[in-house]
Amino acid sequence: MKEIPKTALERAVLERFHLLYGDKGFPGANSIRVLGRNNTGGGRYVHLECEAPVALADGYVDLGGSYLESSAVPDGLMAVVLVKGGRITMLEITVYGGGHWNGEEDEWRIV
Repeated sequence: MKEIPKTALERAVLERFHLLYGDKGFPGANSIRVLGRNNTGGGRYVHLECEAPVALADGYVDLGGSYLESSAVPDGLMAVVLVKGGRITMLEITVYGGGHWNGEEDEWRIV
């Protein structure tokens, strides 16, 4: 499958996961490929592929108490990564509070 360029938000979030879980093998953003992305109106699913295994249990890992502030989403966004079989498979970004997000990456920051 062909790789799709990461957005600035996706790259920053993946780098934050690397900072949090690098000791468990979570790679930097440059080692992770984006295969597809779906904006849902309430968030985004980013399908990932990475050759490096991670020493994390299957399931979701989160930003360790951080979240995304965004000028486009009043209540902010959360981000999690799905691990299956020791591999990173998906980044999920979701709106807090049931709001709407059009997928545009206006002003944002990880706090």
